[in-house]
Amino acid sequence: MSDKKLFRYSEENKERFLDSANIKFDDGTEVTPEEIWHYLTVEGPAKYPNSFEINLYQGNRGTRDETLISSLKAQYLSLTLSERMEKAKDKGKTIAFIQGGQAVDPYTAADTIALRPALINSWYAGKTHGETIYQRNLRTRGIKERAYNDMSFEACQTGGYEQIQAGDLRVDIVAPYSVLRCSDVSYGLEAHRHGPNKDVKLFLADFPMRHQADKKWAIEYFAKNLRRLTKALDEITGKETTEEDLRESIKLHNKGRRLAVELADLWWSADVPPTNGGDRGSLVTLGNLEAHGDAQATLSVLEEARKEIEERVKNGVRGHGVAENPKRLFVLGSCVGLNNYRSEESGAIVVGTDNMWSHLTTIVDEEGDPYYNLAKATLEYPYEQSIEKRALWTVEQIKRSRAEGVIFIHNWGCNTQAAVSRAIVDVIKRETGLPTFISERELGGLQHEQEQNRVNAFIEMV
Repeated sequence: MSDKKLFRYSEENKERFLDSANIKFDDGTEVTPEEIWHYLTVEGPAKYPNSFEINLYQGNRGTRDETLISSLKAQYLSLTLSERMEKAKDKGKTIAFIQGGQAVDPYTAADTIALRPALINSWYAGKTHGETIYQRNLRTRGIKERAYNDMSFEACQTGGYEQIQAGDLRVDIVAPYSVLRCSDVSYGLEAHRHGPNKDVKLFLADFPMRHQADKKWAIEYFAKNLRRLTKALDEITGKETTEEDLRESIKLHNKGRRLAVELADLWWSADVPPTNGGDRGSLVTLGNLEAHGDAQATLSVLEEARKEIEERVKNGVRGHGVAENPKRLFVLGSCVGLNNYRSEESGAIVVGTDNMWSHLTTIVDEEGDPYYNLAKATLEYPYEQSIEKRALWTVEQIKRSRAEGVIFIHNWGCNTQAAVSRAIVDVIKRETGLPTFISERELGGLQHEQEQNRVNAFIEMV
């Protein structure tokens, strides 16, 4: 691929970037702005041209806002995930494969890196260098097809299965929560149980679902499961996780959650969107401190992002590529998203999602039994509640974001989200009067033109 087809960061922004702070990592090491800039302008484009390819069909691969320092650093963390995970394993670090939509406080407490499906896929994809967008998507699709055959074509959650079972990724344990947001977590765990890789350990942190958030027995039951989880992790790490370890982890992750909420509220308060939709999403989700496989590094970028957004809102800065008075869209559904570049080209902007936002808005009590507190908070995740309660919470978020249209997307094979989409959208329409749109999509790969055409038609209607 020639350099003409790759996006390049301009040298005129280099001096300002070099005046920013280092990124600090969990192991005490740091990376300087000079090293980050070199990676983004020299190493990164050579290793991962797909992330720099100028192609609207690519979706949300990296920032194009050269003046948004925190977003450039978030892209650096994303691009270096694979090599950082390989180095962590070389040093004996424990890595757990978990489910999306859950907080990772107990894994951090147990000195374990927790990676959700998207990060597992990024770890594997990053081991291959020099691919175009098309080449990477074609290879990823082939892996997913093999996983469909080994698991079930009806299961959307095939992320990481083939890579782990083939031994291509050094994952120590598959240990998710049995969340309501996905229909096939326990099934996926069972598929690993019958897979060829017998070295990977398995654990399901089970909790009772639906209307259990205020029942003491349910909280105690899940708290007991969280204790079992940390014990299972301790058996791998050879360490002993104490209640104080978990309490400190909760405080760390609460800091990330609070910063993410502050950042989102600042963004929503602006008359002019201070970033484009892709950058908004990537910065807010930094509040999930496992977002890039390193809690401290993610937190340091999030702290910088919060200051940048505040400054942009104060000065009325409009985000890169954002139209004047764009139509504000709120997107619902698990493991989904719009092609932000193409949607913004059509005069819209994604101002929020319910995915991940649910547990970012749930602060864990820092006093008392940390296992009980974490269990109680988990059972209170809005995304895990009954249809009516989840829908009414979503209505509140839509109003906070001042959205003008709502899109609910569900992946093929996601039985839970497909089943609840219409009921949730009906409540939203009743409570807000906003136009809504439900779309089913294929998981992963290139986004289809027909899908974008339907999104554009909805934008025109809004």
